[in-house]
Amino acid sequence: MAWLVLLLSACPGGEATSESDSDAASEVVTSILPPTTADDSTSSGGEPGTTTQDEPDPTTTASSTTGDGPLKCDDFIPAAPEPIVPRVVLVLDKSGSMLYEWDHDGDPATDVVSRWSSLHAVVESMVGGLDTVVQFGAVLFPSLAATAKPTIAACVVGADLLVPVGPQAGGAILAAIPPPNTTTIAGGTPSTAGLQAAISALDGLEGEEPRSIIFITDGAANCDPDNDKLFDDYDARLATTVADARDAGYQVHVVGIDISDALTPVLQDGNPDGINPYEQLNELAEIAGTARPGAEKFYNATNEEELQAALMAITGGVVSCEIGLGKPVPDHFYIQRVEIGDDADKQEYDGQDTQVDACDSESGWQYTSPTRDAIVLCGAACEHYKATGLVEIEYGCFIP
Repeated sequence: MAWLVLLLSACPGGEATSESDSDAASEVVTSILPPTTADDSTSSGGEPGTTTQDEPDPTTTASSTTGDGPLKCDDFIPAAPEPIVPRVVLVLDKSGSMLYEWDHDGDPATDVVSRWSSLHAVVESMVGGLDTVVQFGAVLFPSLAATAKPTIAACVVGADLLVPVGPQAGGAILAAIPPPNTTTIAGGTPSTAGLQAAISALDGLEGEEPRSIIFITDGAANCDPDNDKLFDDYDARLATTVADARDAGYQVHVVGIDISDALTPVLQDGNPDGINPYEQLNELAEIAGTARPGAEKFYNATNEEELQAALMAITGGVVSCEIGLGKPVPDHFYIQRVEIGDDADKQEYDGQDTQVDACDSESGWQYTSPTRDAIVLCGAACEHYKATGLVEIEYGCFIP
């Protein structure tokens, strides 16, 4: 019995049609965010995208039915794909100490830059590379309204995020935060209030997507409004707030900028007295459940390159390589091709449901369950998806 490969796609609004037994409609399923627009095209038998064989593979010809009988190729219109897009809130330290200069690249021949300049560069790189596969939001602690005065005005944090969590929010984040060359940021280190704003925002989101917080600071938390020593005492509420985030199901990843492993001096310098900020951040990572192996539980970046590596390691673990198909693939349909990336740098995995056997050691894809309603990308395919945010899926069909 001769059979044809029917290439189907699910760009929103697209439909598969067939003019005859030798003709097949062709579209592409794409998981790029935001959703792509419809682009219907047609390919007839014998042209690229259509192949013939003498006998079908018996493992894929189990019958599916509609109310009118067996499901035919043009009865199945693939749904729009449903990539799992995690939500991530960046909780960014904007205290006055972020203007301190550091040797950001280890090269004495280059000029030093501020810690804020390095943080801005790394955030720009991260959101630019992952904006299609992560929904970012951001909050500053303290807020843009904070002042350098040694009063509660130095501890202001907005109740809402500076930039709400949403698709392709990277540009809005970069426009909202101070520029890399700023010399005017100021304030204390109200870490607790920053995390509370992030938790509240994640609580208000709909959907089941995973939610995370990346907490980045260059010092010990202060600014407890119930403490008369507003700046000189460590804000112990921070540990409870991190525990609350974990209880809510949110991962908190702790990143320090040049954190010293030593007791702070007892001085009226605006910093908590007599505590070890390194040990405090180690404790937070343990409480969050995101502790790294070894003695250093949090990411302690001592230069811009280490800060970049820390954030990419975190987001690399946050991005999901699972792609929902919108509906189960019927029995006599199959995935003909999975393409990851754009035309300039594309990986292709061809064949009739050619799943890999071991996702942890091979590159390709697997169905996530026998219902065939989602796939997971494996190995190099997963890494390429994380880097590009683009995947296309072509379907084939045995004509009953």
